[in-house]
Amino acid sequence: MDITPSRGAKEFREQVGVIWRHKWLVLLSVVIITTVATGATVLFSTKQYQSSTEILQQDSGLDRALLGSTMFQNPGDDPERYMDTAAELVVSPQVNAAVSKELGGRLKGKDPSSMVSVSVINQADILKITATDHDPQLASDVANSYANNYVSWRQQTDTGILQQAEAPIQAQLSNMTPDNQQGSTYNDLNNKLQTLKMLQTIQTGNLQIVNKAVPAASPSSPRPTRTGILAFFSSLVFAFGAVFTVEMTDKRIRKSDEITARVDKPILASIPFLRSADRQLETLSNPAGPASEAYRILKTNLSYLEPDSEIKSIMVSSSEPHDGKSTTIANLAVTLARGGKKIIVIEGDLRRPTLADYLDLKNSVGVTNVISGNSSLRESLQMIEARELSNQSTNDDFEADQLFGQLNGTKPIYCVTSGPIPPNPGEMVASEKMSVIIDEAVGYADIVLVDAPPLLAAADATSIASKVDGAILVVKLDSTAKKSLNVINDFISTVPCKVLGIVVTNAPGFNSYKKGYGYYDVYNYR
Repeated sequence: MDITPSRGAKEFREQVGVIWRHKWLVLLSVVIITTVATGATVLFSTKQYQSSTEILQQDSGLDRALLGSTMFQNPGDDPERYMDTAAELVVSPQVNAAVSKELGGRLKGKDPSSMVSVSVINQADILKITATDHDPQLASDVANSYANNYVSWRQQTDTGILQQAEAPIQAQLSNMTPDNQQGSTYNDLNNKLQTLKMLQTIQTGNLQIVNKAVPAASPSSPRPTRTGILAFFSSLVFAFGAVFTVEMTDKRIRKSDEITARVDKPILASIPFLRSADRQLETLSNPAGPASEAYRILKTNLSYLEPDSEIKSIMVSSSEPHDGKSTTIANLAVTLARGGKKIIVIEGDLRRPTLADYLDLKNSVGVTNVISGNSSLRESLQMIEARELSNQSTNDDFEADQLFGQLNGTKPIYCVTSGPIPPNPGEMVASEKMSVIIDEAVGYADIVLVDAPPLLAAADATSIASKVDGAILVVKLDSTAKKSLNVINDFISTVPCKVLGIVVTNAPGFNSYKKGYGYYDVYNYR
């Protein structure tokens, strides 16, 4: 049965991972936006009250029933448009003027139309007039005034229509002779005139106020709870948008896939992000932990890379400082020594050396002393037991077999620190004497590891690469810039040695392992 997760599920997990990586941005955005919006609503918003009145729009049909024709505006075939037009007429200039006159100074110079909104209640032929103001009594009075004056205006309008229809009939009757007044035409016109007069007396504008506005007991705004809920969801949208904007513009490497997609070299190992209170090597302080297991994977993968050619000297570098190259080289040395390999570690970073400080070694004599001729390689070697972090200086008259005396199958590690920092580090590492040091160390050891400066710091790593058999490059997730991959590719295409692969530090994916084995320490990379 195929249990491989679908592409959609993988993408979903990646998106969740992006949000989790920026969880503080999301949390701060939600807290700040929601708090500010709710607080501003409570502190700075004026209380507003709303009151509404409702008018029923109805077509009595009396004009058609009594006169046989349509005299007034009616819904016809488009009742929705008819109601929308009626809503617009509620705030017509004539009605506004009447409301302003009625309420007078209570409006304090405000345009009453700015206080009201008119809506149509669907499928009910009802106009809803809503007035809003900080004074609840004024809000209800404005709503009622608009309703009353709109009804009055429509009554006057329809009455005017009837009066206009009455005038020509009255004129015809006046022009008739006494003889004609006895005929049927006169009677028809007179009946029509009387009907028009009757309609005028009962005219309502086809409107009826069904609900009057009353002063509101509680404010319609502000509503802190509603504002808080809206602000919360709005802040989530903003935060997620900000997170993915940051992610799209992020210039740092976040996933191993980004490395393999752009660099044609294998990932030899992924070292988890771990932290400890001291600078103990993880392979010494916690040999059963996930980091130690990752370094053992690195050792194993190195043994499979070149089965037909012998790799005796390996340079370890990174594209940027603090990616973990010194951590990698020290732990790899311990892992190889525990596998029975004779190891010499050489500090090749003569600009900002860290190996001596990291391994708690003396730095009075080292590479610079050997290159300048003031010391021999053997005199510069310092020993570290691969079983525990303890160093001891060697003497001048040691023998090779004593130097690499086997301790229960584990070999000790010998280190050559940088020595005093020279004024011309680039020239020293590029010199032929540096090649002699590495070649001599190869004669003593199974594998020589050289800690080189970062690629972006100087050209020293390229110089050292010409003197070794292979190179390992370290990339730190969430730290190394994506543009550094271009530097790595340029390095791979130009150096004469074989670039063996990439070691990824600060890698995820060890959570379940740690929980299963009770591992909770974290380690600082150098």
